[in-house]
Amino acid sequence: MKKEGIKFFIIMFIGVFFLYSCASMLPNPDEIKTEEDRIRARNQCIAMYTAGGAVGGAIIGGLIGGDWKGAGVGAAIGGSIGFAYAWGKCLSLYSTLKSTQTAGYQETVKKTGYNQSQGDVVKIQGFNVNPASVAQGGSVKLNGSYYVMAPPDRKEIKVTETRIVKYFDPSKNEYVDLGQVDQQVTAAPGTRTADGSFDIPKDVPEGRYKIAFIVNAEGKSDMVERELNVRKGMAFIPGFDMQALGQPISWSAQPVLIVEEVSLLHRTAGGSVVR
Repeated sequence: MKKEGIKFFIIMFIGVFFLYSCASMLPNPDEIKTEEDRIRARNQCIAMYTAGGAVGGAIIGGLIGGDWKGAGVGAAIGGSIGFAYAWGKCLSLYSTLKSTQTAGYQETVKKTGYNQSQGDVVKIQGFNVNPASVAQGGSVKLNGSYYVMAPPDRKEIKVTETRIVKYFDPSKNEYVDLGQVDQQVTAAPGTRTADGSFDIPKDVPEGRYKIAFIVNAEGKSDMVERELNVRKGMAFIPGFDMQALGQPISWSAQPVLIVEEVSLLHRTAGGSVVR
């Protein structure tokens, strides 16, 4: 390989390192005060990770092709899927979740039949994404309910609530994690609700996705997943008379996100979940 090519790959490698290092300097989502701050942080985060994907693709393409042409092809491929990965990496800026206790220890015992001999128990009672379909650039609401229980001498439990977004990679024929957000809470044993939102960027690519909600406490875990299929809607020509085809006149149609429900209970190794 020529010296120019070696220099090129060194520069690209440094670029990737710089971009991903800068990502650690993004503002803490909890410190964002205004919607303008959030939008600015989102744009900065997305730009970092999509650029990183293109640069990384260029390196791979260049190594394979051994020239600038291969690097260009690699950059295009990296950029085309980079937004999906960037969305996952920036998930904390696109998704919110807040949990509150809705039932105490004794009330939860009555409703669930919990017995202290069962030890620590974690169970998600429900998790929903509403509405069932949303246009790109829109937002869906997240709402769930779960309980964490322990013997009565335990007054507090450290709980981790996690949101994960996954993408179905056709080349691997499997789902890959794009990113996750962990949220730590100290909760009294009982029942909690978790409500929030999940914003869908207008540039998110077509494909199959999943949103997972996981609750983990004292080594016990439960998980529920919702499958999302992102599709582009039909584009209509402005002013075209759809009534002639028996359809109402439509000026435009946004791509639509169809949310299909898939429920899954998950146990961590060595733990058990009481139903």
